[in-house]
Amino acid sequence: KLIATIREEHTRTIRSLAFAPTSSTLGVPILASASFDGKVLIWEHYPDGADDESDLENNFFEPIAQLEGHENEIKCLAWNATGSLLASCGRDKTIWIWECFLPGTVGGETTSSSNPMFGNEEENRGEFECLAVLQGHDGDVKNIVFGPSHSQWGEGEEVLYSASYDDTIKVWAEEG
Repeated sequence: KLIATIREEHTRTIRSLAFAPTSSTLGVPILASASFDGKVLIWEHYPDGADDESDLENNFFEPIAQLEGHENEIKCLAWNATGSLLASCGRDKTIWIWECFLPGTVGGETTSSSNPMFGNEEENRGEFECLAVLQGHDGDVKNIVFGPSHSQWGEGEEVLYSASYDDTIKVWAEEG
């Protein structure tokens, strides 16, 4: 059954969705959406007085951040395993890596501001910073996914894989 509808923030067709791997103890699902409008929106869910899941008016996602930088359509989003990084890729042949400080993730607050059980301090809602813009594909970047580095590449525990219309898969690692 339908429990919520998210609208109005994107100005063009929504292309990709990805949930952050936030701590279930916070009870605050974080959703990222990407669109043909070149924007990534971060949504925080909380049932504001919803009596049950069928209460669509009070069971909603609220936008908490808008990430901009892509020149046009974003094709895919991917969170890393800890929720500390969000990657976006698109038609502009780039991959953007965003550092995320969300409630319940590495580096984020241990409480959520918009969830009524944790108070309402706006500054605790999460922050985002562009760490890198990766360029190396000759075509639209169609898909991205984080995977384990198996201690073989770079300094981090994860690498980022990207697939493109240039018929390549590229593997990106944190510099050492």
